[in-house]
Amino acid sequence: MSLSMLHCEGEKIINAEGKQVFLRGTNLGGWLLDELWQGFFKGGEAQWDIVTTLENRFGKQEAERLIKIREDNYITEYDLDYLQSLGFTCVRVPFWYRNFQTDDCGTFKRKENGEIDFSRLDWVVEECGKRGMYVILDMHGVPGHQSIAHHCCRVNHCRLYDETEEGAYFRKLACELWSEIARNFAGNGTVAAYDLMNEPMCDYEGEDKVNSKYHDVYSLLYDAVRANDPDHVITLEAIWTPDDMPHPEERGWENVMYQYHLYDDSDESFREVTQHHASKKFNVPVLVGEFSPCRGTASWEYILKLFNECSYNWQTWTYKGHCAKGTTSQWFMMGSDDEDNVVDINNDSAEEIERKWSSVRTENCCKPMNDHKLLSQYAKMSCLN
Repeated sequence: MSLSMLHCEGEKIINAEGKQVFLRGTNLGGWLLDELWQGFFKGGEAQWDIVTTLENRFGKQEAERLIKIREDNYITEYDLDYLQSLGFTCVRVPFWYRNFQTDDCGTFKRKENGEIDFSRLDWVVEECGKRGMYVILDMHGVPGHQSIAHHCCRVNHCRLYDETEEGAYFRKLACELWSEIARNFAGNGTVAAYDLMNEPMCDYEGEDKVNSKYHDVYSLLYDAVRANDPDHVITLEAIWTPDDMPHPEERGWENVMYQYHLYDDSDESFREVTQHHASKKFNVPVLVGEFSPCRGTASWEYILKLFNECSYNWQTWTYKGHCAKGTTSQWFMMGSDDEDNVVDINNDSAEEIERKWSSVRTENCCKPMNDHKLLSQYAKMSCLN
């Protein structure tokens, strides 16, 4: 089932029937790209370490089998049913290039019929559509790596913006991947938007970022998508403030939504951020693609009410995760602190890894956050302004 195709009109997201739609929900962070601090693994810093360590220990085929077991169990229809029950209208799905490619040379994984294997994304888009939820496809890990942070899949290995032959090659691979994704989902209304790069250059501030190839790479990826899909919304991330982005007209970007990730430490700080956003007058919809009151004194209810007052679209970070205080953490809607399911990628046998990762189904190892009813309440609300 495909939902009504969305597009941007000024600061609003409108469906094919001309009605305004608010994209409210959460991220499926950790499913297709894991992060050490929230993942069911230890012994590495990022997803790259999981893949390369398992390949070195067990071979490529066995490593892929083990990772498939984890992905099969981490997010299931149980989770999507739960999110639907909360009244969520959208999930953001982080992924990285190696979900669809076998190496750093752009070699695509293919089905028996020769088609590129986008089955993970196909599945979540189809199942969310059945439940009336839109999907934002978020490239969390770009070929060449868009930052030096662990959450881009490989630590301290940003080559995407380099004025070198290698940098140009990675930009080409990134464009080719987005071209294929856009071709695969063109015309599929359940896809709310393409999120071209997660937190690009998140480790830079001010002039260093603005004077980089940050916007140029966005334009390359934008053009790659538009050549294959002229209709879908594209979301571009301003990390960390609106000052990091040009007016879309300066770049010729159309049907775009600007995105922010907010992890401020107080209610007042969140309020000040929204006031700064309003001052920029970009005349595009706003998506808070990640947020959580995980630091300081900020509260869920204040933030959610504020975002709805501002007509923001929003997704929490994140739906599910594991850490020492996972069952009480503000980071997770479903949290686990169970060490029995944590894989030691350097030492556990293949049999032990299979047993542990077969047990990471949410209903087996996670507890819901205390404020999940509050999230549901504000997800279902009409705009408050």
